[in-house]
Parts: sequence; C-alpha cells; structure tokens
Amino acid sequence: MNAKILILLVTMTFSSIFGSSQEKYKYREEIQSTNEKVQKVEALIQQEFGSASSPGIWTSNNPDYGLMIRTKGNTFTISAWQISDNTDIKARIEKLMSKVKSEL
Repeated sequence: MNAKILILLVTMTFSSIFGSSQEKYKYREEIQSTNEKVQKVEALIQQEFGSASSPGIWTSNNPDYGLMIRTKGNTFTISAWQISDNTDIKARIEKLMSKVKSEL
C-alpha cells in the first residue's frame, strides 16, 4: 500500500514538473491620449483584427484566445488572454501595441 502511494506521489510530481504547466499569456493595458489619436489607432486595430464588433469595440470568438479592445473618447483599452496552447495571440498583440504606442 505504501509503495502504491509513493509511486502515485512520484508520478504526480513528475507530471507537474514536466507536464503542461506552461503559463498562459495575459495582457491588459489602458492608455489615455487625445480623441484624434485614439481614432487614428482604430485603423491599426482593423488591419490586425478586422471590423469592430460594435462601434469602438473589438472582441474575439477565436477558441485560441480572448480579446477585448475598446476605444472611447480619449481612452484606448486592451485585454487579451491565451486560451489554448497556440501562442499566436502574443505575437499579434505585441505587433499591434508597438504600432499603437508609437501613435498615442
């Protein structure tokens, strides 16, 4: 009985160390600027993620990641999070944010 418990503990330890304990990507930022600059950024968002779900709001129904981008007045807000093991969203957000920050 003790040998079975020991084997179970060793197995659980190895699976937690070598298993899929990869940290999922999460990103959140809010930037205040001018109305004009925030409106210019909307074109960059459309290039990367397509048309807005609602005026000034972009969301995703992609099973690999969650996305919520909002432009309202002088505020740009973005939240993105990885759902699956596909890390595509990280590269896309980094690319978008480098352009956004240079504009704002």
